[in-house]
Formats: sequence, structure tokens, C-alpha cells
Amino acid sequence: MPSLMTKETLNGIDVPTLEAVAETVKNNPAQGTVAFRVKTEWKGQTKSVSTVSGYMLGGKTLSRHFEIPADEPHELLGENTAPNPQELLMAALNACMSVGYAASAAAMGIVLENLEIETEGQLDLRGFLGLDPTIKPGYETVRYTVRIRSSAPLEKLETLHRAVMKTSPNFSNFATAIRMIPNLIIDNA
Repeated sequence: MPSLMTKETLNGIDVPTLEAVAETVKNNPAQGTVAFRVKTEWKGQTKSVSTVSGYMLGGKTLSRHFEIPADEPHELLGENTAPNPQELLMAALNACMSVGYAASAAAMGIVLENLEIETEGQLDLRGFLGLDPTIKPGYETVRYTVRIRSSAPLEKLETLHRAVMKTSPNFSNFATAIRMIPNLIIDNA
């Protein structure tokens, strides 16, 4: 396993670069505007593939390419070829918080020896299937457990935890309402 700490890095994070990015955004907030876009194409049955082809940072478009498959398990009418959308949603939450822990810990001088986040939620299919309009199709509650191994003092790790909950974009996305703006385009072939 590669070392996660050198003179200039902590937890694999380039601390001087992190500090420089924070200073740039502090002095020029427009440089901190990030926009992401994902295009998803249905592939039949319960399968889909989402494509990431780039993002915008500080007004610049930056290219990249990733494909993210999704499917449902057999019991939910899928072929079980990939994680389902709920699992991908939780993975996105966990990954975002992991970045927050690694970067915030580095900025605070905390060495992380290990970090794991486990998330779980329960849905009522009566909401999704439209069988009961009083039942929410999404989660009422999501529980997550963060396991950290570090020699840092307990108080410092608790401060880190609060900082991540305060600054993680996906924690915020889960914890607060997001205004959704729909746009439907009908293509009559």
C-alpha cells in the first residue's frame, strides 16, 4: 500500500495545492463555481448507463469520460448486472464524504489510518409502485456509520466529523431539500 503521508501530502492529499485552491476561491468566488452533468440512457428492462463527459470549473469546461451502469436485482425485475440507483446514490454520498474526511483531515493535520463509511436506508415499494399516495417513494431516514482509525485526539476527530457534515455537498443534498426543475421533451418518431 502506498504511503498516504509525505512532506507535502497528508492522507494522499496535496496540502499546499489544497491551500492554494482554497485561497484562490476565497479571493475570487467565481473560480469556485463547479457544474456537473450526467447523461443517462435506458438500455432496456431495468438497465441504464450514465455517462460523465466533462464538468465546468471556474467557467472552464474540462473533459473526462466515465460510464456508470445501473440495474436492479432479479427480485426487482432486473438482471442484477450492476448496482441499482439506490446503491449508487448511497455510494455517491459515501464517496463525497470520504473526500471531505481525507481533505479536511489533511487541512487539520490529522493522519487517517483507515476510513470506512457504511450507509443504509429503507424504502416502501408501495410508494414507488403508486399503490398508496400517502407513502413517500424515497427514504424517510438514512443512517450512516463512519469508522475512523487515527491517532489524533478524540476532540479533533469529532471536530473533523462536524466539519464534513457541514461542508460535504452530498451530505447537504441528502439532508436538505433540493429544488428540482423538470424539463420534458417528447420525441415523436
